Amino acid sequence: MNDLFTTLDLAAGRTAAGPGLDGLVGGLLAEVADGRRVLRAVDHPLGFYCLPVLREGALGVCVHVFDPVRAAGRREIHCHSWELKSSVLYGRVGNLRVGVFDEAERPSHRAFEVYSDAAAGVDEVRPTARLVRWEPLGEEVSGRGGTYTLAAGEFHVTALPDGEPAATVVLGRTVPGPVDVVLGPVDGGARRVVRRLCDADRTARIAGEVARRIGGRDDSGPG
Repeated sequence: MNDLFTTLDLAAGRTAAGPGLDGLVGGLLAEVADGRRVLRAVDHPLGFYCLPVLREGALGVCVHVFDPVRAAGRREIHCHSWELKSSVLYGRVGNLRVGVFDEAERPSHRAFEVYSDAAAGVDEVRPTARLVRWEPLGEEVSGRGGTYTLAAGEFHVTALPDGEPAATVVLGRTVPGPVDVVLGPVDGGARRVVRRLCDADRTARIAGEVARRIGGRDDSGPG
């Protein structure tokens, strides 16, 4: 998988890595905060803000900003259609890997496929015939500078073990074949989820506060 430094250098318009990862991400977000780099934060349905720093073919880089209040009660078991490498910028992030098994007689969940229309900012969540049960396979907790990876199609749950704010920079690469899947109620139906874009002012506040936290200069929450 491509190195985070190389991909973030591409996002920053550089040809070689200069500052460390924290400095590189902090610099990119400072550009967002003061208007030199135009993007909009996404209020993600899973309870975090997503700052999409780069989209380049199959590759994408996002900064995920977790607030314990917003994240509460949104521990949805899911898997991605893309593989990822995630590095913690501040705080501590728990990644619970989950085994999902077919279960026709006493299922706990139904598998729902998620089809995203990026241009419209809409997710169509569609029930499948697959009934399942799940069990935890083990949780890893990563602090600042820690990195974890996930394969496409690997089920997991992200959590904040200390109940404190955290942020990660995520490198994703789409691979052919897998689809996004989330587990839901056995009797659940189709639904549509709209991913709300933050306005320019709110995006600037989020980016600026994350940049300051990375530099150790701010203790306020995003938003």
